[in-house]
Amino acid sequence: MGICTSRSRPKSLEGQAIVNSSCRSSFRRATGQVENTLRDLGAYLPLYKAAVEGKWRDARIYLDQDPEALTARISIASETALHIAVGTGERGLDFVEKLVQEMSPEDLALTDQHGETAFSIAAVVGNIPAAEILYNKNPDLPNISGKYGFPIHKAAQFSQKEMVIYLKGVTKPDIQPNPFSGEIGGHLLIDVIAADFYDIALELVKLYPEIATVEVNGLGSPLSVLARKSNAFRSGRVAEPLRLAHFNPVKYVEGVWERNLKEQQALELVKELCKEIIELDDSKVFSLLQKALHDAAKLGIPEIIEEIVGTFPPAIWFTDKDNYNIFQLAMLNRRENVFNLIYQMTDYRFLITRFIDPDDNNMLHLVGRLPSSDRLSLVSGPALLVQQEMQWFKQVSKFIHPAQRVAKNKQGKTPKMVFREEHQQLMKDGAKWMKHTASSSAVFATLIATVAFAGGMHVPGGTDTAGLPYLLHQQAFTMFAVADAVSLLLSVISILTFLSIITSRYSEDDFHYILPRRLMIGIGVLFLSIIVMLMAFCVALYLVFRPANTKNQVSIVLYAIMIVILVMSVFILIQIVRPINGSKVFGKKKDQILH
Repeated sequence: MGICTSRSRPKSLEGQAIVNSSCRSSFRRATGQVENTLRDLGAYLPLYKAAVEGKWRDARIYLDQDPEALTARISIASETALHIAVGTGERGLDFVEKLVQEMSPEDLALTDQHGETAFSIAAVVGNIPAAEILYNKNPDLPNISGKYGFPIHKAAQFSQKEMVIYLKGVTKPDIQPNPFSGEIGGHLLIDVIAADFYDIALELVKLYPEIATVEVNGLGSPLSVLARKSNAFRSGRVAEPLRLAHFNPVKYVEGVWERNLKEQQALELVKELCKEIIELDDSKVFSLLQKALHDAAKLGIPEIIEEIVGTFPPAIWFTDKDNYNIFQLAMLNRRENVFNLIYQMTDYRFLITRFIDPDDNNMLHLVGRLPSSDRLSLVSGPALLVQQEMQWFKQVSKFIHPAQRVAKNKQGKTPKMVFREEHQQLMKDGAKWMKHTASSSAVFATLIATVAFAGGMHVPGGTDTAGLPYLLHQQAFTMFAVADAVSLLLSVISILTFLSIITSRYSEDDFHYILPRRLMIGIGVLFLSIIVMLMAFCVALYLVFRPANTKNQVSIVLYAIMIVILVMSVFILIQIVRPINGSKVFGKKKDQILH
């Protein structure tokens, strides 16, 4: 039993006019509601089950007995049977089609307790066929707004891309309220950007340019939202380890292609947004670009910074409430890719590095502070963290005036004093970690040396009475002897390298260069020793199990084992050496002049 239907007609003409007016109003504003029945919701349970399971025959029997149930609320959320059926997806499509045939266009506009029509539910679940059925009977449904926006908003919020594309074509832009203008349109653009639909966002900006400059309460502008989407850009993506056990080359290539396409679309979107923003007055330009610029600096997205500064060069001087510019924000958040933009500047870089905050901290004071814990967790091992912090401190020193290197802040501290105070505990932890790592690695290297030495004393095939190996004149035996000797030599070098780490002074300069390099050399040589030892082992197996009828098979198997060992060792070694060899992250990455 519901309003706006032929089943509940008032007896007077005046009452009829009031209801008709109410129906039209509720239809336009999407506030049409179904009257509460006096019966308990449990009475509608058979109809509810039929809608969920898509059993039209059971629903037909129920509706024949109670025609008013067609538009009645049958759930706790005040949904109609149509809401329920649409939400089941394409499996309930036949049920939806038959149910819609029984309903009037006005009935399709009935809403649940959140003001959502069945069409909105179709948008949420991405049920395009059901949406088409509803739209064909009532073309105004895409323009009915619920509590949480229009259906196209809902589709974007629930990442239903195909549904967003469909709704973009059927939602009318000439009906008020317009989903594509004002704050509503800005909210739609933000929803689409948040869902990573950058191609659709680009189309919306080109069709409705005014929404590119709208600021939505609590969310900001579309550009600032995009500036917080670090995964949309190459610089903001975190490299995932390659899992050889589940590696699918086809899916890998498809994933790379899709990521590159999204990156291109996101960059094009940034350009379009900046192009629309600079057409505004200066105060509005400042407001919109400043937030996006600083968000990009904090999250490490140089692509956005380059586009903003390239479109509006004065933006490079923008500072936040603490008087921090983009390079100071990059330092505080340890964003090397943003800080590297300073190498693309002209001599203005020496001017921009002289900014100080309200506490008289210059750039060297700021870089002397410890970064947030989420940035520290990106590097394995406190010793390597100290190395990274030392690299930052020395890089910033290159751009600082000599007087600022010893300048004091309001607390009377020089940059070096700030660095030592902030990193005192980290350096202690780094020394402890380095000693433990070197000691453990030295023990392992000693085991490798022991095995290699034993292999030289007990050669494969045995020896004759004169002590000469029976297989001395075999070419494979020479390979075994060389590999075993090289493995022993490398393991001894590794042991000595780790001992030099254990006996180090652990000063600041040691953490910056000497200790990480020694650790890298020690681990690298140790891995080479392991690889060569395994090669010697494979050759020894070949010498022992080399009957003429199995010679080729044994060779193939051993070669395969050696290749697998070599590949896996290289991958592991890269994962270990990469964070140690961190000095390469700083420097000029492009020839393009920033400012």
